[in-house]
Amino acid sequence: MDSNNANTNQGLLPNFCDVTVVFMLALLVELFALVLALAVPSEMAGFWEQLALISLFCQWLGLLNAALLCLLRKSLNKLTMVKTAIASFILMMLVTLILSLLVITIGEYLSFYSVLDTHWHNFFLVKNLSISALVYIVVLRYLYIQAQWKLNLQTQSHAQIQALKARIRPHFLFNSMNTIASLIQIDAAKAEKAVEDLSDMFRASLMEKTTHTLAEEIALTRSYLDIETLRLGDRLETQWLENNVDTNIDIPALCLQPLVENAIYHGIEPMENGGLIKIKVNIENNSLCLSVTNPISDRGRMNTNKSNHMAQENIRKRLSLLYGDKGVFEVKETGDQYTVTLGIPLKHQTL
Repeated sequence: MDSNNANTNQGLLPNFCDVTVVFMLALLVELFALVLALAVPSEMAGFWEQLALISLFCQWLGLLNAALLCLLRKSLNKLTMVKTAIASFILMMLVTLILSLLVITIGEYLSFYSVLDTHWHNFFLVKNLSISALVYIVVLRYLYIQAQWKLNLQTQSHAQIQALKARIRPHFLFNSMNTIASLIQIDAAKAEKAVEDLSDMFRASLMEKTTHTLAEEIALTRSYLDIETLRLGDRLETQWLENNVDTNIDIPALCLQPLVENAIYHGIEPMENGGLIKIKVNIENNSLCLSVTNPISDRGRMNTNKSNHMAQENIRKRLSLLYGDKGVFEVKETGDQYTVTLGIPLKHQTL
């Protein structure tokens, strides 16, 4: 195994206590037992006896290893990936050795075998330890590749979100500062609130986290809208449609606010009388759906076509990295309405 990235362990061992993992483990162990039984030449009656014994031994071995790694998972995952793999390998080999010795002892005590000599003991131990070692190396290699893949996803997602944070448009900052300056003499309370909202925006841009809760994303979006409302006044109307969604759900950071920013920049600003932005948050088909709808004019279409769609493409790529084909990113233009919809599967956790 390559140790170049070993100093950053993102969790080599999965949760062996998870029902799905246990089921898959039991199925794989049973298939492995079947292969071993087929590899032993015997008559049909002897085959079923061999399969039963091998299956019993392999299932107990798999469950004991899973239980031990589940118990020690948090401690082991604090080590580097290489050290975690070595420690896990040693522990599983010890389990194999102990279980094999236990089988030999029980077999002798119950007289399961007519001949149980030292040579048979040695053959039984060497065979079990050799096969187990090969299997454990393959399994740990697979887990290592999976962990590296997840680490790469996290790295790409982090880079994407840092690029998104760095894209705060200069005109937004200048407009916000001008708005605050004009409010200081007129309405000090509004000016103070605008400063707080602006600080929230920059605090979010400086965070290292790539995920946060839906409540935090909504709060950030509202802060942004409050600043823009001071600047645009009656030209900007907003409508929130929230259908009793659990706001503690973890979602990718900055997946809603940039869409609202685009809706204002390409939809509201080019229109003389402004318009209404609709923000919808609901659950559909076991996915969290976030959608932003804004009116769009011919001038807005021209600006949209000229822009590089950085925010949209950024969010689209992050959803694809995190959720694969289960993540949804759709853009729909119907008449004079432009809608962007995100779908975040609830069964997945973000990185």
